[in-house]
Amino acid sequence: MPSQPTPLNITVVDDHSLFRKGLINLIHQIDDRFKVVNEACHGKEFLAQINDGDVVPDVVIMDVSMPIMDGFQTTKALREINKKIGILALTMKDDETSLIRLLKAGVNGYLNKDVNPDELREALHSIADNGYYYTEEVAGKLVNVITHPELATNEGVSLTDQEMRFIELACSEHTYKMIADIMCLSVKTVDGYRAKLFDKLDVKSRVGLVLYALKHNLVALE
Repeated sequence: MPSQPTPLNITVVDDHSLFRKGLINLIHQIDDRFKVVNEACHGKEFLAQINDGDVVPDVVIMDVSMPIMDGFQTTKALREINKKIGILALTMKDDETSLIRLLKAGVNGYLNKDVNPDELREALHSIADNGYYYTEEVAGKLVNVITHPELATNEGVSLTDQEMRFIELACSEHTYKMIADIMCLSVKTVDGYRAKLFDKLDVKSRVGLVLYALKHNLVALE
């Protein structure tokens, strides 16, 4: 008789009750392995559950925009007490700065709230089995390098002080125009730095640049 698959324990954290309940029902429908063991309406409630000794989930699916304690704050706080719980962030903000903030905070995956069930299933399996889930191919490869540092080195790459400053600012919430103002450069010059670094470091996006910087300790996690 075949053995039953090991359950993947999940906690859902979202301040919208209707959405949260619907998501829990969906999770139970899309895979027999998935088991929602707890739910919370904001980060503070979720962290209290962890501290009170409730069932510790393998993965927490967490809304980014919540009252009292949002997804960014909760992720940072959780990483201080437990680095093993996978964090899948759900957001309506599909922009680079939000994603960069989430990556720096320590999430393992990122999905828009209008995700389809198949992608949600894939994301949960990927976080459970691989430790991360990102749809962008380059980002996924670089996250894998972070997880397995023996796969890559920083040998042969020389960066100028200006390039290092640009990387530091690119890992923040600043837009490229804001970066140009801070560096006292034109937007065109900053675009040149960006293109040169993408080529030099073999990345294809700002997200890829951030992941490269984190892997090689070019910037510090906040």
